[in-house]
Amino acid sequence: MKGKISNALLYTASNWYNVLILGLIIFLADHLVDLNAPSIIKGISDVLIFVVVVFLSFMEIGYGFTIVEETVKGSIKPPSFHHPMNLFWHGVKESVVLIFYYIIPLIITVIGIAEVENLWGFDLSPFVMEYFLILVIILLLVFNIMFQGAILNMAHHQGRIIAAFNFPMIFRKIRMVGLKNMVLVSFITIVVLYIIKQILFDTLHELPYLGHSLGDVISTVLIAPFLMIFTTRLLGLIDVSDDEN
Repeated sequence: MKGKISNALLYTASNWYNVLILGLIIFLADHLVDLNAPSIIKGISDVLIFVVVVFLSFMEIGYGFTIVEETVKGSIKPPSFHHPMNLFWHGVKESVVLIFYYIIPLIITVIGIAEVENLWGFDLSPFVMEYFLILVIILLLVFNIMFQGAILNMAHHQGRIIAAFNFPMIFRKIRMVGLKNMVLVSFITIVVLYIIKQILFDTLHELPYLGHSLGDVISTVLIAPFLMIFTTRLLGLIDVSDDEN
């Protein structure tokens, strides 16, 4: 795994042009809505902004899937942005898969909280909530591993969305890759994308003389795409034998 992490870092740093392009897409998707925040789709300009934001958001997601797909096929270079519509459709398909695999634990969590409140009232004991949160975390981890297996299976079948719901093949893929590796990548992704990313964002925003706006630009255009490319490359690499790296 140490070798795969090193490979993912070198892969990401090998093409800063792609990092910047992806960063620009993320920046525009995050900030275009803010430009017209007071109005909510009142005219043609609002519709156009909404369409552009949706398109860029799916492109961002699709680029991540393309990295996984090309990695399992042995690619050593980040994909280009020459075919935006392909990236868009990849993003649409991965979003459908993502919603499917996360809507179930979300529903179970909401129902579980409602049932706990009905049984114990709103004054829930910390002991009960502690064990309930542990169950939720375990449930999310299980579905995240299944989601990763679904994405890897899609990557081996030309991005066909039906491959993301072929459960016998997905479980076979998880066994082949190794449950230990899947869990480890899940934790690395959580740590990198949610903890390290947030710490870096907060640090840049609070640095003197840098300013909140400039810190936001650096965070979104450089750090966010770098971490995204790194984590998606790492997911693809666990499905590649060491001889192919």
